[in-house]
Amino acid sequence: MFTRTTGFLIIPAWLAAMSWLVVHDVWPTLAALPAPPLAVTEWLKTDGLRSRYLILDEFGPIGTVWSEYFIDEDAVRREDLIWVDRLAAVEKMAAQFTPLRLNVSSTYTGEGELDELTIRAENRVAEMRLHGERFHADFSFVFESGPVERAFKVPLTEGRMISGALHPFGAMTNLRVGQRFRMQVVNPLASLTGFGSRFMPMVVEVTGEERITTPDGDWNCLIVESQRARAWIDANGAVIIQEIDLPILGKLRIVRQGSFDDEGRIRTRGTFLRRP
Repeated sequence: MFTRTTGFLIIPAWLAAMSWLVVHDVWPTLAALPAPPLAVTEWLKTDGLRSRYLILDEFGPIGTVWSEYFIDEDAVRREDLIWVDRLAAVEKMAAQFTPLRLNVSSTYTGEGELDELTIRAENRVAEMRLHGERFHADFSFVFESGPVERAFKVPLTEGRMISGALHPFGAMTNLRVGQRFRMQVVNPLASLTGFGSRFMPMVVEVTGEERITTPDGDWNCLIVESQRARAWIDANGAVIIQEIDLPILGKLRIVRQGSFDDEGRIRTRGTFLRRP
């Protein structure tokens, strides 16, 4: 039986629950600012121009990322070539989905804002292309796969920073502890396999500092994290390690390597995937 006394007890409990919701879910999203722009530092012009990453799942290496920056006075272009040998999470269908090659091209304005993004994904049986351009209030995308073509928009309030799921964080040269910003991660594997969401919105925060040990030495890093991703970024802006938790595939770890391996990149770019 509902009484006035019961009502007096429920209202404070409801207010407390709503306060918890605002603090833990709503406020972090409202407080998030636009992603920090890409700053062209001396490091990015020299040592940061080319890097290679190893992609690992819980069983070991599954692929490689080659990342390059091309810089001129008016724009910066980032080119990522990604090769995936296998996907243990979809092992029974691996013959269809792997090997997988992705080309991700990101163009930034002279002010360091993402201006265009193109993702091409290809395996033995299918290919897709996603192209987006920044306008005044949104990113406008066109998705193409075979006869399918769709157009849609992502508001800039949700997507000033947009990247691919297998290399979500590129050089980040403007970070400080306490920053919180929104980004969108595109999962092209979802388009090819039908598993998971194609876009994953995230609120990312620079939560602190940590010294990590890698085969190439010890690094003092800022920690950048969200519910789905985490990265360790050194003082220059180089991403040393990043992790992302993807639907179906689980947690992937992407680790910076000491050498670029230009021969491997050329071989991967020229590999013919499509069946006759």
